Amino acid sequence: MVVIGLGLLAVNALIVLNQAYFTTLALEGDELVFRTNFGTKEERVPIGSLQRIDAKRYPGAHSGVSAPFFVARGRTSTVKVNTKPYRLAAFVPLLGLLRRANTRVEFDPFWDRVSRGEDVSKEIALTPRSRW
Repeated sequence: MVVIGLGLLAVNALIVLNQAYFTTLALEGDELVFRTNFGTKEERVPIGSLQRIDAKRYPGAHSGVSAPFFVARGRTSTVKVNTKPYRLAAFVPLLGLLRRANTRVEFDPFWDRVSRGEDVSKEIALTPRSRW
């Protein structure tokens, strides 16, 4: 039992280290680059081919929805980032850089509000529903 507990603790520590130090979303040269899994997984979209930035959500527990995914859609490739570990305010400078680098990129209403610095934390009000 002790070995199993230590193993699970080690796995949790690796997940936290990966998210804190090895997961990045940044502009490199003329591309938007997302790296994760200790740098082994990489997704790239050229800034010039960016067409739209979407906030994809998935059904969550208790009749809610997940944290918005940051989905950058280019002509031939897509970068998809789960924003749950991030503060949305951290995306404001990145969105500003993307807007300046490619004026044709279109933001969905959620990311447009985030880029303007608006508080979107209370965007969705959960309504608890009874099972009966």
